[in-house]
Amino acid sequence: MKTRILQQLLGLTALLLIISCSKNDTVPNNTNVIEGKWSGGYSFIGGPVHFFILNFKLGGAFSVDSSLTAANSLATGTWIPGADSARATYTYSDGSGTYSLAGKYSADFKNMNGTIGNGTNTAGAWVFSVTK
Repeated sequence: MKTRILQQLLGLTALLLIISCSKNDTVPNNTNVIEGKWSGGYSFIGGPVHFFILNFKLGGAFSVDSSLTAANSLATGTWIPGADSARATYTYSDGSGTYSLAGKYSADFKNMNGTIGNGTNTAGAWVFSVTK
């Protein structure tokens, strides 16, 4: 009788150890892989492609260096990471407007594709593609 109870206790202990040592399923923080300069282009759907650089900075700061006008334009704003994406809102220093983008990056964190809209709307008539 004692051996049977001991066997059951050992089995229960083994089961509890297996359950308590399961993998932690938390979502990793991808902020550090998004941070940095991404270069590529944006275009009005069906229009010519314009070069730009997106700079996702530490702490949520964001800047865009683009060929929106004859001279390069600089925009600044903020960004937030998602599980597999990033969103940013930025305003051009020359007064040409405020825009927002939403981009989804590839599994290897080297490519990002998305859309750009006016104001805080990320859906619009512009698309972009950048690489890190």
